[in-house]
Amino acid sequence: MAKNEKTDAYTILKRVLAVLLVFTAIAAIGFFYTRNTVDSQLAEIEAQRQQQNENLIEQHNQWLAEQASQPTDVQDERWPAPNPNGWDVVDISDFAVNAAGTESFTHEEMETAGLMLVNRWHYLPSDFTDERFANGDELVSIGSQSSSDGFPIQVANYNVMVQRSTYSALAEMLRAASADGLENYLIDEGFRTNESQTESFLKEQAKWEDRYTGEVLIEKARENVSVPGTSEYQTGLSFRIRRYKRGDADFNGAAFASTEHLAWLEAHAWEYGFVFRFPVSGYPLASTTDKSWKTGMSLKMMMYRYVGKPAAAVMHTLDYCLEEFIEYMQAHPHIAVYQDGSLKYEIYRIQDNGSDATVDVPRGAQATASIDNMGGVIVCLEY
Repeated sequence: MAKNEKTDAYTILKRVLAVLLVFTAIAAIGFFYTRNTVDSQLAEIEAQRQQQNENLIEQHNQWLAEQASQPTDVQDERWPAPNPNGWDVVDISDFAVNAAGTESFTHEEMETAGLMLVNRWHYLPSDFTDERFANGDELVSIGSQSSSDGFPIQVANYNVMVQRSTYSALAEMLRAASADGLENYLIDEGFRTNESQTESFLKEQAKWEDRYTGEVLIEKARENVSVPGTSEYQTGLSFRIRRYKRGDADFNGAAFASTEHLAWLEAHAWEYGFVFRFPVSGYPLASTTDKSWKTGMSLKMMMYRYVGKPAAAVMHTLDYCLEEFIEYMQAHPHIAVYQDGSLKYEIYRIQDNGSDATVDVPRGAQATASIDNMGGVIVCLEY
C-alpha cells in the first residue's frame, strides 16, 4: 500500500511539474509575443516620427526652393537708385518691407544668429547661460569637426569650440584661403564658459590687488580681461587666429599683422560673414581706423567675429564696427545693399519683445533674424 501511495505521489508530482512547464512555456511565449509587439509598436512610432521629420524638412526645402525660384526684383521703383559700381548701402526706411510671406524664429535662435552685441556696456542676455550649450548641439569642436569633414583646421587644442554657424562660415573661409594658396592658419581660442571667464578675470585682478581696490581695481583688471558676461568669447561667435607651421621658426615668428595671411583675411573675411572685432588705430592694418571708443577694447587682439554675410557687407562698405552697425540700423531701420547695381541684401530692424518673432519675408529671399541686445531684432534677407 505504501508503495502505491509513493507511486501515486510521484505521478501527481510529475503531472504538477508538467503543468508548471506548460504554464511556463505559455508565459514565455506570451512574454516574447508581448515584447515583440511592443518593440514593433515602438519601431512603428519611431518610423512615423522619422517620416514626419523628413516631411517637415522636405516641406521647408520645397519652400526654400520656391522662394529661390521666384523673381528677386522686389525693389520698389520709388527706392533711391544705388551706385551702379561696387557695393552701396541705400536707406529705404521710408518704405515698408515688400513681404510675400512670413517666417518664425525662436528667441533662442535669434541669440545665436550673429548680431547679439556684447561689450563692456552690454552684458549677455540673462537666458544666455552655459547651460544652453550643455547638450553639445550648438557648439562644435573646430579640430574634431574639421577633421571629420576632411579639411583639418589647426587649433591650439581640441577644446577650441565655436557655434555651428560660426564653424561652417570659418571652414568655408579657410577653404577659400587655401584655394588662394594661403594655408597654416591656426585658431587659438574660441568659446569660454562663464566659469572660465570668471577665473581669467580673477587672475588678472589678483595681479593688481596690492595697488588698487574697489572699482579702480575692476577697471584696471578689465583693461586686459573682460568682466564675466561681457566677453566676446562667451558668445561662441568669436575666435582668435594666427598662423603656424611646424618646424618653421621664421614663419611662426613673423608678426601676424604683417603677413599675407592677415592681408587676405582683411580683404576677404567679410565675404564669409566675419569682421575684425576690435579695430584700434593702425591695427590690424596701418590704415585701420580706431574704434576702441565704440568697442570699449583698446587691446591689439587678433579676434574675428561672425555677424553673417549681409551685416558684414554693410560693415565693410561703411567701415563700421559692430556697435556702429547697430546704431546705424537704429537710425536707418530699413536698408538695401547692392553690388554693382544689383540688390544683394535687404536688412531691417524691428522691436525685440523678448520672445519668439514672426518676420516678413519678400519673394525670393532667405531670412535670418538676430537680436541685437539693444532692444531690437535685425532681419537679414539674402537674394
